[in-house]
Amino acid sequence: MIYSIQTILLAISMGQEVEPTSSSHLASHERVAPSQDIIRQPTSPEEPTPFCNYTNYNETKAQDLAHVLMTNYSRNALPEPNPVNVTVEITIQDISDISAITGTFVIDFWISAIWLDKRLKFSHLDPCRKNLSLDHDMEPKLWSPNVCIVNSKATKVHDSPKPNILLMIFPNGTTWLNYRIRSEAPCTMNLERFPLDRIECHLILESYSYNAAEVTLQWLAWSPVSAVREDFNLPDFKLTNINYGSVTEVYTAGIWHRLSVSITFERLYGFYILQMYLPTYISVFISWIAFWMDTRALPARITLSVSSLMALTFQFGNIVKSLPRASYVKAIDIWMFSCVGFIFFSLVELAIVAYNDKITDQRNRHSKRESQDTMMPREENVSFSNGCNGDHRCTRHARGAVLMDNVTRSRMSLQDGRNSPVARFTRRKKPRNEFGARVDRAASIGFPVLFAIFNLVYWTYYLSTPSMPSQAL
Repeated sequence: MIYSIQTILLAISMGQEVEPTSSSHLASHERVAPSQDIIRQPTSPEEPTPFCNYTNYNETKAQDLAHVLMTNYSRNALPEPNPVNVTVEITIQDISDISAITGTFVIDFWISAIWLDKRLKFSHLDPCRKNLSLDHDMEPKLWSPNVCIVNSKATKVHDSPKPNILLMIFPNGTTWLNYRIRSEAPCTMNLERFPLDRIECHLILESYSYNAAEVTLQWLAWSPVSAVREDFNLPDFKLTNINYGSVTEVYTAGIWHRLSVSITFERLYGFYILQMYLPTYISVFISWIAFWMDTRALPARITLSVSSLMALTFQFGNIVKSLPRASYVKAIDIWMFSCVGFIFFSLVELAIVAYNDKITDQRNRHSKRESQDTMMPREENVSFSNGCNGDHRCTRHARGAVLMDNVTRSRMSLQDGRNSPVARFTRRKKPRNEFGARVDRAASIGFPVLFAIFNLVYWTYYLSTPSMPSQAL
């Protein structure tokens, strides 16, 4: 990209026409007319066109030429009394990190500022030189528009090993200043659709030192914003669109020209499908196994439901740790709370069945106790003193004989009662717990059907409805 711009600027310095071309990396454009002063600087009729004689050409050293140009040069004075037209171009080199916690992204890019400074014109001094490339040490000595990223949280110029600053001057005085920068800039996030959301990251460029009365900023017409590649291999996001524009901002100190770049990323939700959605599916399905178990296997059924609920809560906690605190409901919140609701209502179903079993057992124990009391014979009061005349041994013998006779008759009565038609009819008609089985059968059908309907509505809404636009600049 740098070499293409250099070729264009060489053509500009030679007075050739350049046809603007569109950038293939951009989805939408706002065309801004390029500066006519930069595109072509015609030679005045009084000034003869410099001619390069290669036969007697003796190349002037760049240091000597720069020394001559800096004579009587002041970096504090504007190149011309009218507002200086500064053309800006950005080439994105890499996007290395997007943080949802801090709401920022890290971007490496080249930024070029191009303007015309007639005081640096050297075509009359060295007609054969096509451009004058200077070291980064020369940059502080020249006037520059001081184009900066006003919304960045941290910005630095790369050192590898020297500062990556390119300063190039063309014969007609066109100056090209290029930096390779790493910047941390803010992103606008709307997490209502997380993890099926999109984010927009913004770069805002202004001339920090000069207002619109002194400097006007505009995008380079044929390549305002471009990228070296389309895929930056981000783990969670995919670059989908780049927009750029220009606005005017009013400050207390005056009016400033502002250039803006909006980079749109779409979140890749494959990670969340594997790490969040599938485990929650499994937790909900495990809680349904209790519907096919015996209603009296209460410990096993409770263990299944409670374990599923704890696993779901643990998964949700891990996801929340990687997100910023938001006061609105997100798509993941709806999913997790719905799954928790399905598991909770399975516990409610378990409680209903267990309570019914408890009431049934109490009724059965009460009926059994009443039947046993009815079948037991009453003991008759027998006088053991008659016929014994006070003989203690006779009395004890008579009492034992009576007791054995009562026990024998009781056993015979119980046996006859069990074998009686009434007892057999009672055993056949003993009520069994059919209510709990019916509830489990209904739950085993109703819960999967309701969960399938919820999935259909959830995925249809979030996959078909486009993301809400982020907040405008």
